[in-house]
Amino acid sequence: MAEPDRPRRSGGISILIADDHPIYRDGLTQALNGQHGLHVVAAVATGREALTQIHALHPDVAILDMRLPELAGLEVLAALEAEDCPTRTVVLSAYGDNATVYDAFSQGARAFLLKSSSAGEIAETVRTVARGGTVIPSAFQTGLVDEIRTRRKLADRPLLSARETQVLRLAADGRSAAQIASELCLSVATVKTHLQRIYDRLEVSDRASAVAAAMRRGLLA
Repeated sequence: MAEPDRPRRSGGISILIADDHPIYRDGLTQALNGQHGLHVVAAVATGREALTQIHALHPDVAILDMRLPELAGLEVLAALEAEDCPTRTVVLSAYGDNATVYDAFSQGARAFLLKSSSAGEIAETVRTVARGGTVIPSAFQTGLVDEIRTRRKLADRPLLSARETQVLRLAADGRSAAQIASELCLSVATVKTHLQRIYDRLEVSDRASAVAAAMRRGLLA
């Protein structure tokens, strides 16, 4: 773990930085320590170290890279969110695609910036987040809205098609693939394809588990 360049000062905003690139991590540490009212209390290289130091030091703000060894940035965010941790998080990433930005905010991030952001932009974002604000740069806003709409449409679609539901109902009644094929006027190969798609969508590996999962989700009600 790299040591910050300055000791903690009272009355300012305490920061943890987690990034596995030492040159970037050390440079950001120096840049933020040079900003009035900001002090880096820890600079670490892995997600696991980040969680450990957040628990130990309780920084006001944690700056996380998305791609960290041991625990990825999203895993750190999810753990902090599950704990209702008071440390607020800023994600710094080399990647700003819609899905990455959405995933960061959905796991509790308060801000998302690219690593190409200036030290001044990062410092101002840290101050905003420490005050309880959220920072979504204008460059990401349209993409984030598009991603929300896309995921909502996918969520609104039925998990199983009408035909897949028919196949699963018959399977739940104990019919074999050949019997299902005969009743629905399909080939046995087509029935087996439907069953495999059902398993994939329900994230199971066999017929009994598929029936149980479908019943839990109300798909066979």
